[in-house]
Amino acid sequence: MSSRSAVRLGSTIAAGVVAGAVLVTTVVGAGVTSVMGQLEGNITALDVSEQTGTTVTEDQSIVVDEDTGETSAFTMVVMGSDSRKGKGNKGYGSLKKFGDIERSDTTMIFHVNADRSQAIGVSIPRDTLMMLPDCTTDGKTVDGYEGRFNEAMVNGGPGCVLKAVESLSGLAIDNFMVVDFAAFKRITEAIGGVEICLQDDVNDPLSGLTLDKGLHTVNGEQALAFVRARKTLGDGSDTSRIRRQQAFLSSMARKVLSSDILLNPASLLGVLNAATESLTTDPQLANIENLRDLALSMKDLRPKDITFTTMPWKQSGDGATVVVANKRAAPLWSAIANDTPWPPKATTDQPLLKTAPQDVRVEIINATGQKGTGKQAKRALTNEGFTVVNVKKIKAERIDEYPAEDTIWFDPEWDVSAKTLIYSTGIENTETVEGQGGTMRLIITEPLTSARSVSIAEATKDLSANVNTGDENFCAS
Repeated sequence: MSSRSAVRLGSTIAAGVVAGAVLVTTVVGAGVTSVMGQLEGNITALDVSEQTGTTVTEDQSIVVDEDTGETSAFTMVVMGSDSRKGKGNKGYGSLKKFGDIERSDTTMIFHVNADRSQAIGVSIPRDTLMMLPDCTTDGKTVDGYEGRFNEAMVNGGPGCVLKAVESLSGLAIDNFMVVDFAAFKRITEAIGGVEICLQDDVNDPLSGLTLDKGLHTVNGEQALAFVRARKTLGDGSDTSRIRRQQAFLSSMARKVLSSDILLNPASLLGVLNAATESLTTDPQLANIENLRDLALSMKDLRPKDITFTTMPWKQSGDGATVVVANKRAAPLWSAIANDTPWPPKATTDQPLLKTAPQDVRVEIINATGQKGTGKQAKRALTNEGFTVVNVKKIKAERIDEYPAEDTIWFDPEWDVSAKTLIYSTGIENTETVEGQGGTMRLIITEPLTSARSVSIAEATKDLSANVNTGDENFCAS
């Protein structure tokens, strides 16, 4: 295995950590707090105050603002370590060849709003070219220089990564998590695998991934290979792989939140152990009481409430690295710093929508039994910009073949488009139909006289940011 391909393995780890955090919050939400004490000792506390200049102690509350007494926003940096030390980390390049230097090829800023209505995960491309900060390691200072973001871990460990994140974003973040190769495999095995989707057959010799197109459930080494594969999936870039990893994380979170795991105490404890074992954090997060309080505060978060994005970037011009697109990134950093919704909401009740109405094809199926209601529904939708391709009237003797209430049928591969139609019509009853294609089928059983306007956030149009939510389906190309 080449050093280049081996180092990339670190980019799989963040998914396991964040999914583990989601798991802990859900477990507490389900009232299963007794297992938390059994996790004591799994987490290693690391003081990085020498690097950051900020002391974080285990007795500081991670949830409550000491000045106001109110629940505060929470932000941490999740880092993936490619260390080859320790059980389960062998087989990804020899310790002799790569040494015991840790690199962090995956870094994600994870922010949860104070009102716990939304969480944002921001991936930072490992090949971001930047002015790295001065950092200290083994008592020696490494002066700042222009280099790749993932070199910060080499120069001074997690504390140096926090300083590099602040340099890029302006965000001073004290809390962090670091996890290694083995933890990722343990989590995917403990939850019984994660569902993935492939548009085409894959045979990737570098990662060892060989799978037919379609849906698969993968765990352990195979899951690692899926998120590690690069050259044979997407456009071969690290940034396109980030989107696939975020989709894997979303699928993992959905699996973690399933009742099969929550209602099985043995499985529950096994997954919690897998999520926290080999974890290194700041002293606050290493305190199991703090972790429990954080979990309690986040218990109502669901995959649809979690937005994933990539730091807006542009090519540096050398063909190998990218640089932060400061103008496009500024609103994102500001939203995290000021704890405001991102992307900004057009209305308080509109979810994150990415497909404009004019890009949504709709067939209206009139099952009302009333004349003219199909055309009425068409006017309501076209007034808001939807593309209505057909209006079909169902004869009275066939109405029983259709749902008894307003329903939207859509192909699961077009779930992002379906979200726009669901919000605009207010029809929440849906059914997925494999192979239906890109045309939504709207079955109306009552007259539809109007539809809500839809606003598409500018941030979702930024292809480098690739905004998505935890409830989206994704099929890797």
